[in-house]
Amino acid sequence: MPIYMAVILAFTAPNNALAESASALENNTRQSISRVKDGQQAPLHNEGRAVKEIERIEIIGQINTGLMESQIALADSSSPDLRSQLSQLPGVSINGNGLVSGIVQYRGLFGDRLKVKIDGIEIAGAGPNAMDSPLSHALGNGHEIVLYQGIAPVSVGYETLAGAIEIKDVKPSLGDSKAFAAATTLSASWFTNNDAKMVGVNTVLANDKNYASFQGQYQDAQNYESGAGLIVPSTFYERSGLKFKVGRQTDEYQLDLLVGTRNTNESGTPALAMDISFIDALWYKLSFEQNLSNDWTTKVQVFGNQNQHIMNNFNLRTAPALAAYRQNTVDSKAVGVDLDIIQNSAKRDWQFGANYYSQAHNSRITNPNNTSFFIQNFNNIEREVGSVYVQYNITANSNESANIHSNDVHWQLGGRFSNISYSTDEVDSNMVLVNPNIATLANNFNTSQGTLDFDLIDLVVKAETKINDNLRATLSLGQKERAPSYNELYSWFPLGVSAGLADGRNYVGNLALKKETAGQIDIGLQLHNDDLTIMGSVFYHSIDNYIIGVPSSNMSANMIANMMGAKPPLQWNNRKAKLRGADLYISKIIGTYWQATMSGQWVEGKLSDSIDVQRYPLYRIAPLSGNISLRWSKAELDASLSLTIADSQNNVSSLQNESPTPGYAVWNFNLHYQVTPTLALSLVAENLLDKEYAQHLGGINRVSGSEIAVAQKVPEMGRNIGLYAEYSF
Repeated sequence: MPIYMAVILAFTAPNNALAESASALENNTRQSISRVKDGQQAPLHNEGRAVKEIERIEIIGQINTGLMESQIALADSSSPDLRSQLSQLPGVSINGNGLVSGIVQYRGLFGDRLKVKIDGIEIAGAGPNAMDSPLSHALGNGHEIVLYQGIAPVSVGYETLAGAIEIKDVKPSLGDSKAFAAATTLSASWFTNNDAKMVGVNTVLANDKNYASFQGQYQDAQNYESGAGLIVPSTFYERSGLKFKVGRQTDEYQLDLLVGTRNTNESGTPALAMDISFIDALWYKLSFEQNLSNDWTTKVQVFGNQNQHIMNNFNLRTAPALAAYRQNTVDSKAVGVDLDIIQNSAKRDWQFGANYYSQAHNSRITNPNNTSFFIQNFNNIEREVGSVYVQYNITANSNESANIHSNDVHWQLGGRFSNISYSTDEVDSNMVLVNPNIATLANNFNTSQGTLDFDLIDLVVKAETKINDNLRATLSLGQKERAPSYNELYSWFPLGVSAGLADGRNYVGNLALKKETAGQIDIGLQLHNDDLTIMGSVFYHSIDNYIIGVPSSNMSANMIANMMGAKPPLQWNNRKAKLRGADLYISKIIGTYWQATMSGQWVEGKLSDSIDVQRYPLYRIAPLSGNISLRWSKAELDASLSLTIADSQNNVSSLQNESPTPGYAVWNFNLHYQVTPTLALSLVAENLLDKEYAQHLGGINRVSGSEIAVAQKVPEMGRNIGLYAEYSF
């Protein structure tokens, strides 16, 4: 990935500390810019200040509460996806099951609790263990990352219990005449540790109203070495991707069409029981936006995706006995429609919307050495969502006195109702004829009520007030709900299907699961002056009917697990849980050329109800961690030295085979040189001291016959030095 990128943090407070930095930083350091969203009135202390154009933005992001935006700079890394960039945002971590199978975590919650959109749409992955997670569909070098900080507005979508993240392309710039002009960027990188290679191309053809763009990318890497020189198995990958976009924009409307493909070839997932044979992913979106009047805009988009995926436990790792060969063939399809009607007023903003989304899943497990063996694990599961919302933004205005709010308070009020329904066809296995326990499980599932229905209600109240010219405070309250996922409901056979938990346990579904309901509170303070920015928040979640695996009381499932030589499975069930934590970001401009930044996060999660008389910590929670960096920028040169720190994680769930992880500190260095206006070279040096360490969220090794013992923490990459080149014409 390219060296320079930026993240726009949209907090409910102005942030112009970096925008006022010295002139030498204006062109080379990503300034911190504050502006009011959705047509709101800008703060008085921003008046008359031009927002400076940002150079070489490769990745742009927003942490968004819907009221204000600010921007910070991020460091680059060798990761083939965006996990390292996302992990630099306060509160965000990545569960690393494989180098191309990362699962985003925010404030201790992940998976189906956190909505991750790619190119503005939902992605229904085919893999029941999230090998084709939404993050794996991010394609190319130019992105806009939107992290909805704290409690996500209801306008973002349904089932945003943990929040929401959007990853989409930076929109191509239009020209200033009717004549079409073309611009192309070629990029390439190579890293020493795992011989990781990347080549990419991005071409845009545009005039004053129309554009067409093409992106292509190829990535390849071998198994990497840890700091101790150990070869870490199943960390290789190979994948490619293409994306096509065309659009037209006038004063009255905007029309866009996007089609993306991602083809992942043989790639490893050391924390899971199988590796990727292939994933063929396709997604598309047709969107239309029209100005109804000076104040009202309507947006509609039709979108969908389809994935085909095969994984196995014998081709890319040490194979088990012939009878234990397993291959899982899965697929998914989804289609959706979003409709939004938005008011953009200087005083009050209304927003209304409706969403429809349908997805389908299949999974069939076979053994190539035994053609009669099969388990139809999921059979035409369909999940259908209908949702409507209303959101009201009341903007503070010092000239108003007759409003229901005080003059220095911004309010956001929102409500959303969603209905989620499920259906499934009958399941089967060749073993029902020879094993009475398997026959019992299949018959009980097929004769049960497989059609399910859940009603969800989300409520959000946000308030932001100005304490003085430099200090603002935010308060957010909310209720967010989530329906059980398809694997939590319909996993009829005890298998290691857990949406990527990677805990080594087998799971059984539960058709009696209730929806999750979270009561949430988020409190934040934002301090900004000419050269200092401090943004911090604390949060608390109380989740009723939190879905977690508990020891199974199903005798048939337990006897099947015993026959397979495994522990008794866990069955999805409801308990009560709570999470609390804090995150922090600090930026300081020092003199003319220097900038120091620090970010940190802490989260604690545990059950409020007991399982077998124990209140376990929640599984796979990120430890106390942070990042400190010092950056120097002058003319064509930009250099940064950073220290990534993580404390030990001892609050672990023994129920899910989780063990403590020691802390670590790792140094990284980045150097960028703008050789000419069209040619840029970058040096990335990671883990400078070649430290042997493991991230707590990296999981445990499931690959036998390697230098890393089975059940040992998967170590991170040792020293890794890479070069990146970008040429534009």
